Amino acid sequence: MKINWGTAILIFIILFLALSAVFVIFALKQNRDLVETDYYEKGANYSQQIEINKRSAIYNDSISIENEGKYLVLKANVSKSITTFDVYFFRPSDKTYDYRIQFPSTNTSMLIEKSKLTRGRYIVRLSWKSGNNVYMANKEVFVE
Repeated sequence: MKINWGTAILIFIILFLALSAVFVIFALKQNRDLVETDYYEKGANYSQQIEINKRSAIYNDSISIENEGKYLVLKANVSKSITTFDVYFFRPSDKTYDYRIQFPSTNTSMLIEKSKLTRGRYIVRLSWKSGNNVYMANKEVFVE
């Protein structure tokens, strides 16, 4: 069977449109969550975040997270004049697995059950307030 040039162009256009439609459907089904829900507000206030990071730099070495059995052990040796620690487990690959918990400042060692987290990489954001200043430290942990 011989195909003339008009039929070949028509077949090419139909295949091109079909592949384009498949690509559009595939692209629409992808997860397109932003890292932060209030992205623009945080961008506008980024200079405040820079000040918090500068103020908190001295505490980065005094915070550690270790995998021990069924728990993650968070050890923090920071200022004694704080009321609570806010611990936020941020999962970069899927925000549905994010987890937030607060601890009283009397604890220097905190236990977090691994059963509340899924296996994978987390960025742990520990924040606290001492006086009028806010402090924040970030650590990475892999939950097994």
